[in-house]
Amino acid sequence: MSFQFSSRIIILISVMMFLTACMEVEHHVYGSKKDVKVRFEILAHHSMVQLSDNQTGGDVMGDAATQFRAVGKGMVVKEYKREKNGETYDVVSGTFSANSKNKDFSDYAPLFEKDKIIIPTPFDNSEWDDDNSYLFTNSTYSVYVAKTLCPTASAAYTLRHNGQIREIDLKIKGDTYIAEFPILWWLNGNVDGVILTK
Repeated sequence: MSFQFSSRIIILISVMMFLTACMEVEHHVYGSKKDVKVRFEILAHHSMVQLSDNQTGGDVMGDAATQFRAVGKGMVVKEYKREKNGETYDVVSGTFSANSKNKDFSDYAPLFEKDKIIIPTPFDNSEWDDDNSYLFTNSTYSVYVAKTLCPTASAAYTLRHNGQIREIDLKIKGDTYIAEFPILWWLNGNVDGVILTK
């Protein structure tokens, strides 16, 4: 992964971890094979964001958006609120084309093979502290993939850099596949990608 984008993601995770103590990541992959779009969404409980901002006098979601914007040209950044499972979340998202000329995004480009799509989820966890794991025991990393990108998928797996795979549940909602796993797998360096296959 490019150093700049990797370091920005690490900063985002660190900010969210220490200031909100509750976070979810959504990784959306959609568009067409010729122009794949990728959107990262970092969600934090609205009440925790308010508490953090009141205690620090800061703007944790605004800071997260600034880190996304600093990646450079081609990143579309938005901040908004969303209801999920009866809870209100503050969201910051960054969207880009995986086919962009911006090399910062190239490591996030999905790989297409026969009856298979591999979605990279790179993360440099060298600065991750296991002592913070208890903050994320109920947090998830969710990958949403448009069915048009892999119409025959019926199974999902997480992939490690050593080639080890682990099957995870694959759900279908409308025209989208959803594969979820505990965010701690990702933070601890145990997930480098998600595979959807026939």
